Amino acid sequence: MTVISTLLPTATLTASETVAPGVSDSMEKTLRIVWDMDPAPANMHVLDWLAARGWCWAVEVSPYATADTMRALRRRGWVPIMDIPGHPETRRRHWERRHGGIPDPDQSLCRLLEATDGHAIAFYLIEDDSAGVAFPQELLRRKPRTHAEAKALFDAYLNEALALSRLYPGVGRWGMVGYAGSAHHYAAHGVECVIVERCNDDVEDLQTAIAFARGAARQYGGMWGIDLSLWWGVIHGCVQHLPASLYTRHLFMSFFSGAQVFRIEGGDLLVDADKGPSLVAQAVDAFANTVKHIVSGETDRPVAFLLPDDHGWMTPPYWRTTGEAWNYARVPCRPGDRGLDGLFGAAFPGSVFAMDPFPFGACAENDPPASPFSLACITPEFAPTPRDRYYAPPPIPFGRFTDRQTARAAMHETGMDPSPYRAMGDSRWGDIVDVLTTTAGLDALSPYPVLILAGPVQLDADLRERLMAYVRNGGALVMAAGTATPEDTGICGAVIQPELRVGRAWRWRNAPMTHEAFRFVPVHAADNPNVAVLATTSAGDPLVLRHALDKGVVYTCLAPWYEAGHAPLCGVALRLFDEVVGAVQPVRVEGPPAAWLSTAGDTQRTVVISNNDTGTWEGRVTVRNVAETLTGCFDLRQGTAVPFERSQSEVHLSLSIPPHDVRVIRWVQE
Repeated sequence: MTVISTLLPTATLTASETVAPGVSDSMEKTLRIVWDMDPAPANMHVLDWLAARGWCWAVEVSPYATADTMRALRRRGWVPIMDIPGHPETRRRHWERRHGGIPDPDQSLCRLLEATDGHAIAFYLIEDDSAGVAFPQELLRRKPRTHAEAKALFDAYLNEALALSRLYPGVGRWGMVGYAGSAHHYAAHGVECVIVERCNDDVEDLQTAIAFARGAARQYGGMWGIDLSLWWGVIHGCVQHLPASLYTRHLFMSFFSGAQVFRIEGGDLLVDADKGPSLVAQAVDAFANTVKHIVSGETDRPVAFLLPDDHGWMTPPYWRTTGEAWNYARVPCRPGDRGLDGLFGAAFPGSVFAMDPFPFGACAENDPPASPFSLACITPEFAPTPRDRYYAPPPIPFGRFTDRQTARAAMHETGMDPSPYRAMGDSRWGDIVDVLTTTAGLDALSPYPVLILAGPVQLDADLRERLMAYVRNGGALVMAAGTATPEDTGICGAVIQPELRVGRAWRWRNAPMTHEAFRFVPVHAADNPNVAVLATTSAGDPLVLRHALDKGVVYTCLAPWYEAGHAPLCGVALRLFDEVVGAVQPVRVEGPPAAWLSTAGDTQRTVVISNNDTGTWEGRVTVRNVAETLTGCFDLRQGTAVPFERSQSEVHLSLSIPPHDVRVIRWVQE
């Protein structure tokens, strides 16, 4: 892996060159905004606007850019980033469609290196997991039958796609994914900065993007970021001139979640030569001017979900009618995958509505479709055979518009805000979760007080050893029957029986009975004073065990994979998560659903709350671990003082948040 310092170059200039004002060292560390555009003469007004604003860190350019263009960008103080599709077939199709020719990547890289003294960054993988660019047809012709086969095929694809980059070890290797589940695979193959595309309706929700990318960065020692796309397949067009509340929430939530890079897609479209910056450009500008001089703080993320390395999981869109994993291969789900849907759905309620090509209902004419290649659609251009063509059905048989062009015209004529139709997920415990995979070492697991094994994780000898070390060092491990087997008495503290029974109700400690159908595996409880039964069936059979081990504890849910009979998540599993995650949850919110996160620093404590609804949010917020020395409280966006109450190390405040808006509240030393 390339040394990180080569990924974040400060432009090395000659004595006659000067850096544009406003690009400070602190900005390079905290606010790396990458502007995607063609720096051609026709777009000089865009570059002039960026230079005047002072917060742009890098400009992404085509491989056709000249050395003079690269030098000109560096004279203005920007890092040049070259947009090079990695896989040969993807590169050929991509450039034939957009430019009518095939670039010579070797010559392109030589020009880049010549113009940047070897300090450069290149996107070698740009939406190669199907968002917008799509897979080569040869890959789609292969029909993997299992998760393991799908992962092996994707690994082979990534090896081919990254072959060119290995010839240039001094060039920073970055990549962008459309599906959050691809983040770990990119990072495992040496992509040093993984950026996840968001804001369009071809991909998933923001919260899982953060959880996967941030976890992959910790697991593999890289960086992560968020891409803001202008495309909205619902109207088969871009939304840069429509109200930008969606982008504002994405930016602030991502920044305080710890994103290290922000890629602004379609930058050529964002600033008009005559009319000036679009509404989306203004939103980016307002965000950058708010945060460019502040430190985000260390994001609270005390919980990790540990998934199988070949999980292939994706946020299930609500229109999906079959259980599938691996977005490109559509492999049938296996036992345990439904529990993954339930766990993420509990953590981020409403996230399943982010990928929605039909918020206005059915189109009478589905031409053009929402996207030529996405989870919702594979058009003949990309389908290897007629059998591979796919069009997701609309969830309702009626609709507002006859076609997508009509919808686009209506939205632009009236200046409609896309936000009511572009759902963002809310939080159950706060956005405090990272996602790791089973290849993570103990050094990656140890920082998390709570580790939840999710999906069909198989405990081989090596993973058992890592998990036992994690627990004995003080971690709280949560797992379900299926992962826990009759061989795991030493972990769960009881002897699991190799059979299934049906439960019809459960009780948490001494609470009233909850009626719910589920399956469970019985156990023979060992005579172990360190094992407690937290939940039982109506017949008194153990359903949740708590096993104290040295400094840590293991919780075992005996409902396999946490699943219920008619739901992806059993109620007793959710009750378990509420107790274990609630113990480390840094912020509690009372009121309507919202999304929230928090950060901490030596001289500040920050909470960010996003109201994703069409109505005003009114609620009460409690924040733990706010030092008594932090006596001032301010809204960082509005610059106003915020009244609050203190109870020892906790603070409480009441907030009102307008529709589709976000508040950033910070406690500081006065």
